[in-house]
Amino acid sequence: MQGLLGKRGVDWMNTEHLIFQADGTRYDLVLVDDPYGGVLVAWPATGYLWRWYPGDRLAPLSSNCNPFDAENIHAYLEAP
Repeated sequence: MQGLLGKRGVDWMNTEHLIFQADGTRYDLVLVDDPYGGVLVAWPATGYLWRWYPGDRLAPLSSNCNPFDAENIHAYLEAP
């Protein structure tokens, strides 16, 4: 997880918990390093799941992912 996670939130057992607000929506996310590449990003309250490739993209892994939320989450994750 070194290098991918650890820049925000609480680092614990290869996971990170993030809470932030963007455009009036409160995001409560769990990030986990994916052994197959990237970082899994879960929003448990909605059931949304993405794989984040730092410096590249946020790819949806469930068909119900909202593109508006994906843009907000990707912008937050990629912020310096």
